[in-house]
Amino acid sequence: MTDSNCVFCKIIKNEIPVKKYYEDDKFLAVFDIKPISPDHIVLMSKNHYTHTSDMPNSDWQEFILKAKELAETHLKEIEADGYNLLINEGEAAQSMVAHRPHCHIIFRKMDDGIKIDPR
Repeated sequence: MTDSNCVFCKIIKNEIPVKKYYEDDKFLAVFDIKPISPDHIVLMSKNHYTHTSDMPNSDWQEFILKAKELAETHLKEIEADGYNLLINEGEAAQSMVAHRPHCHIIFRKMDDGIKIDPR
């Protein structure tokens, strides 16, 4: 299912140009156009879900495992010191794209000055 107004659906259909990091039949990972850190990646499901709760549990598990796999692989490729996995659900959590789930993989270096503070 896709949504003709969804920016991520447009990316998946190649209607919006992006720099891809990974793609298979279920997921697409692209470099964020407004990165929080160098090599900031956004992983998205190729299926359009309005909320993470709409995603079947088996797909959710695959999604989380894919995020971990991509994070660990790219961490080694760029020799980063760590990463944040960030999933925003709903507008109150600052999710600006109604195509969920999507996961931000934010690569970190020691003392990079980036603050991701839940307080």
